[in-house]
Amino acid sequence: MEDASVVSEALSLFPQPKSLLTRVIQVATSANRIRVCRFLYFLSGGKLKKCELTLLWPEEMKFRATASSRVMAERGAAALACMKLKELELLDKDNNPLTHAKYHRDKVKEAGERERRPFLLEIPQYLEQHIRDYLTQVSPLSICLLVWFYAFLMLIGRGSDAITGKPYKPLSEHQARWLSCHLQEEWEKANPGLSVELPVDAHQQRVVSAVRSSRVVVIAGETGCGKTTRIPRFLLEEQVRRGEGAECNVLVTQPRRISAVSVAHRVAHEMGPHLKHHIGYQVRLESRPPENSGGSMLFLTVGVLLKKLQSNPSLKGISHVVVDEVHERDVNTDLLLALLRSSLKENPDLRVVLMSATGDNQRLAEYFGGCPVIKVPGFMHPVKDRYLEDVMREMGRSAQIQRRVNEGLEEASPDLDLVADVIEHIDRHGEPGAVLCFLPGWQDIKGVQQKLEEKTRFSSGNHMIVPLHSSLSVADQQLVFQKPKAGQRKIVLTTNIAETSITIDDIVHVVDTGTHKEQNYDQRTKVSCLDTVWISHSNVTQRKGRAGRCQPGQSYHLFPRKQLESMTLFPVPEILRTPLESLVLQAKIHSPNCKAVDFLSQVLDSPEPQAVRDAVKNLQDIGVLDRTETLTPLGERVACMSCDPRLGKVLVLSALFRCVLPMLSVAACLTRDPFHNSLQNRALVNKVKDDLCSSSYSDYLVFSRAVLGWRKVQLEGDREDRDEYLQKYVLSKGSLRFINGLISQFSDNLQEAELVSRASECQRHTSLYNEHSGQDELLKAVLLAGLYPNLIQVKKGVITKGGRFRPNNLALRTVSGPVLLHRSSVNRGKEDLPSRWLTFYSAVKSNGNVFIRDSSVVHPLALLLLTDCDISETVSFPGRSLVRCQVPIETWELLWELRTSIQAMLHRNFNNPSNAIISQDGRLISLLVELLNNTESNPFVEISYTESEVD
Repeated sequence: MEDASVVSEALSLFPQPKSLLTRVIQVATSANRIRVCRFLYFLSGGKLKKCELTLLWPEEMKFRATASSRVMAERGAAALACMKLKELELLDKDNNPLTHAKYHRDKVKEAGERERRPFLLEIPQYLEQHIRDYLTQVSPLSICLLVWFYAFLMLIGRGSDAITGKPYKPLSEHQARWLSCHLQEEWEKANPGLSVELPVDAHQQRVVSAVRSSRVVVIAGETGCGKTTRIPRFLLEEQVRRGEGAECNVLVTQPRRISAVSVAHRVAHEMGPHLKHHIGYQVRLESRPPENSGGSMLFLTVGVLLKKLQSNPSLKGISHVVVDEVHERDVNTDLLLALLRSSLKENPDLRVVLMSATGDNQRLAEYFGGCPVIKVPGFMHPVKDRYLEDVMREMGRSAQIQRRVNEGLEEASPDLDLVADVIEHIDRHGEPGAVLCFLPGWQDIKGVQQKLEEKTRFSSGNHMIVPLHSSLSVADQQLVFQKPKAGQRKIVLTTNIAETSITIDDIVHVVDTGTHKEQNYDQRTKVSCLDTVWISHSNVTQRKGRAGRCQPGQSYHLFPRKQLESMTLFPVPEILRTPLESLVLQAKIHSPNCKAVDFLSQVLDSPEPQAVRDAVKNLQDIGVLDRTETLTPLGERVACMSCDPRLGKVLVLSALFRCVLPMLSVAACLTRDPFHNSLQNRALVNKVKDDLCSSSYSDYLVFSRAVLGWRKVQLEGDREDRDEYLQKYVLSKGSLRFINGLISQFSDNLQEAELVSRASECQRHTSLYNEHSGQDELLKAVLLAGLYPNLIQVKKGVITKGGRFRPNNLALRTVSGPVLLHRSSVNRGKEDLPSRWLTFYSAVKSNGNVFIRDSSVVHPLALLLLTDCDISETVSFPGRSLVRCQVPIETWELLWELRTSIQAMLHRNFNNPSNAIISQDGRLISLLVELLNNTESNPFVEISYTESEVD
């Protein structure tokens, strides 16, 4: 019924009613205004116009108004409609539209209630009967009691020769005399010379005397002095010529594989064909040790030496440990220094030589009780510095200088176009010789390589472009030392892997972006951030020093002079910016009776005590340490695995659940990505991953299928088949070779942990350890058991930042807060996840958000049976509840007994795998597989809406 005064009042409240009505409809629904709001017009008599407005939302309502014009009649009817919306509380206090979510508060409330409601887990009756049958045959209580009868096995190494890796056997006095005489004669006959004279040669006697008179010596050797190749040789040669060669065995650590291998080759070459068998190297996945111990020298990475210290903590049989490039201050080096202090106390014959070009050597000397510091001057051919403003001016870009200088000061972000342009400028105007370009990461290397290849000059075959980064195999890294063909210029695109120890002797030009990738750990969110940051002064010096080693050089610094002034003197030690779980585990291996905080307080730069306590808590959460910080039986096994403790736990469990090979491939792929990922082919890689994923909803199974498919083609296919497979799945051949090496290494670790009879059995499809390798649900369950409590809650129904309610969108959170799936995950963008939970391995913080790089759906039964969550009629975790499910009381009792059986099996095998009851374990694992494969649970079925239903 129309009332003129009411219409007048409505118009005074809503002066723009049609506009407001349109905005409300747009916010509240996805339908257009015409479908939801209709105007009808007709004459009312005389010149009056009458309008009837039909509003179909939130329910059908009609409003009428009469006015002298059609427009005024429309406004009146619309104003009445707005007044009604205000009455229904569909406008805010300022008469503006509410948010989309508030217009659908009932649906939002319903979604929240359903999310909080425990879902019903129903085990098929025939499977419940199978559980009863199993439990009748084997009493869980009796199994639990068996655990207490097994001895706690400490996996103490029996002591191995740190040079050859064979069991250590000290020489008798007669053997030592004979070997020393033999070595003396061998050296005098060979009479090895020095290929070229280096600055350190003039200081040979001073260095040797210092090492003989002091058990620890710091060598402050300037870049180019020759300390890396010559000082270990001086130490060995001096003792051999004195008739003490049998007692002389020198270990020389390098921070990187390429350094250890290339320096070993160089020293062996200088020693000549008759003595080179006394020189060897050992790096991850590759070992060529000296033929025998006594008068030998082994170059190795720090990580390899830490592994040797586990079985030979006092380094029996070693006379000298030379730690090169100690200034780099990575976590392993800091741990090594702390352990060497202990080894020096236990082994009175041991000498330690610490070598650094740019570090804080005085502080290092104080750490070892005030040991002497020997300064050795270096020799560098002159290297001319050019900074960003100089480079821009030379390239004729004077107008851009100030803008680029300002940009350079604001952020550490390399301009790949500028890098490519500078290399092209050098190629056109620079002297003959190779170019070494430092970039933050391998994606930058790929980006610059592509930009260079797009330029006509660089695609004509006149250039040899060589990538160099840690993801390459040792063989591929060696390509950097190859000489280019006549008329070619070699261009090496590298990360900071080329900063130290290695000499690429044809380098003339260095292009330094002034940045590198650095891992930083956020204590609050417990995630690592891999950031591109400015390097330090010492890094700049090292990079510049790559030129001028063999001839005068040029260094192009792609940052302003002012930036150099603001750089720190030395890099921040890695131990202060990284998660510490692996380090704490190493500490427990080497010093089991010492609290982690106390042990790590002894390193050169102690991490924050809270960071250490967090690492201990994480290791306790995954069952590797107990409440007293003692390694558990599980921890003893995980300690044998040369990978992150969580991945180590996955591998240990895979052996016990008989699905080893897929998990070996997953662990290897989480160490090295098998795909050819780059900015250019990201979409193609994602499509390939989706194809491999099928309906598994697991990044880990994608990795496994890609790698195991490649291994099958390697065995069964020809060369054409192999190339076709790599192309079809966008896989990196070099990465796959490295992954294959890791699979073998992890297999050896499992044998060392006494979890498999032979390492080769891990990779044989028909072995007992791979009996269930084709069971996807079991694989995902084992991953959960290893990575737990890394758990993500999936909530369906999301209110966006703009206030819209998206009923089918997913929100993800961990106990630490909200997270997002990384674009590389196969579960990114999926709205049909068949579970409320995902497990994950790694998280990265970027631009204020925490991204989960890889994930896998979690079967609720796996949560109940393979984790330590409390089981009652409702299942939940302490703190913020991430898991709730409801089970009947009879089912609860069966699951509790079954879980007890599984835990008993694991504890028994952790304590003494050789006494495992094979048939009994086999029946239990088969029952678990049957349960996981045949118990359906989709907790989102009840909460599925379409957009039209919401709107």
